[in-house]
Amino acid sequence: MPKRTELNQELDARYGFRPSTIEDIDRALFNYVNDDVNVFCNTNEGFKKVPVLFASPERAFSIKDDPELRKNGRTLEYPLISIVRGQMINNPANKGKYGVYIPPYFGFYKKGGAIPIARRVNQDKSRLRANATAEKTFKQDTFPFDNERVVYDTLYVPMPTYVEVTYEVKMIAEFQQQMNEIISAFMGRFSTPVAFKIQHEGNVYEAFGDETFTNEGNNSGLGTDERIFKSTTTITVLGYILGADKNEDVPAVVVRESAAEVTIGRERTVLGDEPEFHAGRKDKYRR
Repeated sequence: MPKRTELNQELDARYGFRPSTIEDIDRALFNYVNDDVNVFCNTNEGFKKVPVLFASPERAFSIKDDPELRKNGRTLEYPLISIVRGQMINNPANKGKYGVYIPPYFGFYKKGGAIPIARRVNQDKSRLRANATAEKTFKQDTFPFDNERVVYDTLYVPMPTYVEVTYEVKMIAEFQQQMNEIISAFMGRFSTPVAFKIQHEGNVYEAFGDETFTNEGNNSGLGTDERIFKSTTTITVLGYILGADKNEDVPAVVVRESAAEVTIGRERTVLGDEPEFHAGRKDKYRR
């Protein structure tokens, strides 16, 4: 006979999973540009891959510590692609069907789960319930019948914080032909609608590319400065943050077990009322 479950009994189990951080979003976009777009162009040394860097705005094209990107250890070697993270917005409009944010420390959800993502039958608990019912009703624990006392395990995850992150993809080249080849690689993927998925370590984000490519080079001048071609486009990523990186515990999937049956006991004596009598039943009184 399975043990009766009290309402306040602990039925939760926690399984940690990898968080989604700002760095994961950065790396996901870097991997997309470096591995998926995978830009090559003609150089003085042949058809070569264009290096991709992730840089802060003030160092987008001034990488001092990477000798492979400099000619003779001095001037930068072009072509080059640099990714610069711009503004980041905590946008509640992307929360989906949930009207408000549910913090992990709020009431029922303080154990870590707020959003149900899957449900499965707890085979062991359901079998014990079915065997107990069959033994009680048919005097045989393996008697086949339609069991309605099914126990489910529901999987919950914390509610993520949804963010919009804007990135500038800066391209620089020595020759117009190189810039044409680099821009063509991006435009071939930025067809309407300009939406694609990026991912890193199992976290998947949605990204949107801008169809505009600006021209910022000094190629139109007649001065003695080094002639370079520059172009910039923008990519916006709809990401999410699960866990506050090193400032918070690892987020967890919470598995909550459902009750197989909810029963409310009938009070036998209320103001002297006589309980209803059933002559044909074994217990004779209605529960």
